[in-house]
Order: sequence, then structure tokens, then C-alpha cells
Amino acid sequence: MYQRSGSSSCTKGPGPVIPVTPLLSFLVRVQETALQTYGKSNFDPKHYVDLSLKSNLSTTVEAFDKLPKTENGSVSVKDFEGFIGKYFNDAGDDVVYAEPVDFVPEPHGFLPKVENPEVRGWALEVYALWKNFSRKVSSSVLHDPELHTLLPLPRPVIIPGSRFTGVYYWDSYWVIRGLLASKMYETAKAIVTNLIFMLDTYGHVLNGARAYYTNRR
Repeated sequence: MYQRSGSSSCTKGPGPVIPVTPLLSFLVRVQETALQTYGKSNFDPKHYVDLSLKSNLSTTVEAFDKLPKTENGSVSVKDFEGFIGKYFNDAGDDVVYAEPVDFVPEPHGFLPKVENPEVRGWALEVYALWKNFSRKVSSSVLHDPELHTLLPLPRPVIIPGSRFTGVYYWDSYWVIRGLLASKMYETAKAIVTNLIFMLDTYGHVLNGARAYYTNRR
């Protein structure tokens, strides 16, 4: 339900992607229950597969299995939200702010051909957004990776924002180009380092840094 792929390293031809970790298998069950509970109009499938556990998986599964369910698999909104709040951290809590080491208010040599003061002021406002989107994986991801679907990337990242709190391959080219234009070479190098980490670990650069992308190409 949570993803589909035309091809993957683990399947032949189109079809649903097979969960690759015990946590992800369980989160798909939680996701399905959320759909039955809230209906399609109030359902964000990505939210549930991005949740991280507050405690071990077996305890959480046991509590989930004890929730009173109707024949169609739904539970009361009160019970479901109580369960989510008790056993899960919020989606996005597995990344934390990371101050870019090479950010300065106005980098030397930044857009030398832009001389109009209004346009240059606007460009510097856009440049300042790098600080807003700089993140790194939390210490919990590094120490307890089994509690997360976020992968333990070794270096800081630039996130897209909004509900997208991880790094994505398709953004990387344009992000790196922008960082180079902004003279933020260390941050650009960190992104490349993360891409190399995925290549070394999974055999290819993943579409995104979540466990549900590890068997998709």
C-alpha cells in the first residue's frame, strides 16, 4: 500500500514493494489501520511509515494487537491516536537541526554578475534558506537504527521541507549546484558523502534515505 515500483532489486516486474525490516512490516499494518480509521480524506500514507518507535518493537506490536478493532479493521479515533502518541515519536523527529559549518551572511564572490541591489537582496534571502533546511540524523537513529525507518546517514543533509524530512536522490543534483554557487563547499561535500555511503551500503544510490527505498531502483 505504502509504495509501488516498476522494478526493484527484490521483485520481478511491477507490484508492491516488499517491506524489508520488521519495523516496516509493522508500520504497514499501522498504516492500513489508519486508512480504515480515518478514511481516504484524512489519510497520509507517508506519515505512518516515517514514524519511529519510543520503545522496542515487540512491546509496541503487543499493544497494537490489543486495540479493539471492528470487522473492517478500524479502531476508534481516540484509541488509535492514544496508541500512536504513547508508542511513537512524531514523524520527522528522527532528524535534528544542523548548523551549516560554511554558512556566512554573504559569501565572498556570491553571484558576482548580479548588481541590482533589489535582486541581490532577494538572492541573499533565498541563500539564507540553506540554514532553514539543514539537518542531520538524530543520535537515536545512529544508536538504535531498528527503531527507525530513516537510514543512518553519516553527514548532514539538506531536506526539501514540509512533510519531506529526509534526503532525496532526485533533489541532490540541484541542491549541490546551489550550494556550490553559494560557496558552501563543505555542505555540498557532505551530501556527496551521504550518496557514496548509500552506494557502498546498498549497492546503488537510493531514491530516498528511508528503509522502504532499499529494495527499489
